[in-house]
Amino acid sequence: MNIPRVVIFLFTSLWAFSVVSAAEKTRTFADIPGLSDSILKRTVSPTIYRELHVSPVQSWIAVQGQLSGTRIFGTRILHSEGNGAYDKYALQLAREWRIAGHYGIDKLDPTTPVVVNVLIYQIADGIMAVSFPCFNEPGGTQLEYYGAAKLAVQQIDGRWKDLALPQGPLKGLWAVRSGLRNNFELEMKLNQIEPGR
Repeated sequence: MNIPRVVIFLFTSLWAFSVVSAAEKTRTFADIPGLSDSILKRTVSPTIYRELHVSPVQSWIAVQGQLSGTRIFGTRILHSEGNGAYDKYALQLAREWRIAGHYGIDKLDPTTPVVVNVLIYQIADGIMAVSFPCFNEPGGTQLEYYGAAKLAVQQIDGRWKDLALPQGPLKGLWAVRSGLRNNFELEMKLNQIEPGR
């Protein structure tokens, strides 16, 4: 996969800016409770994942909403850092996400709680945001997520510009499926084996 030069430059800047003294403790992705490392790993390239995983996170904003069809509605800030400076942008991102593939005839409630995580990184030339959704339900971090996390940089005028990343056929769409390996009963039925026998 070819990584655009602008992304390489941004992450080089991020790495250079993040060099701090050994005595100073910085918070990274792994230090934020509840964030799934596996989701991020599946939705960005290995190069970007390595940089995001070790770079210091300046702020974390979590937006919760309900997925109905492919859209998130009823969004509200669940967790906010940075004195609310990025809350409006995080709410906008949550409304823009499109998520497909999360349905089932066994679901009594047609809506599903979703959390959109927005991570803010300080880079040499300004601010970068990384965002990705996760289902806020039992087993939500174990689902198979497809698509790409969104990366954007804040311009001088305060507007956010999305980075053009190679996202494949799911560009602009996030998809999920539970997979047979996550459902023992269905896997046994497919193999004509009843559980307990």
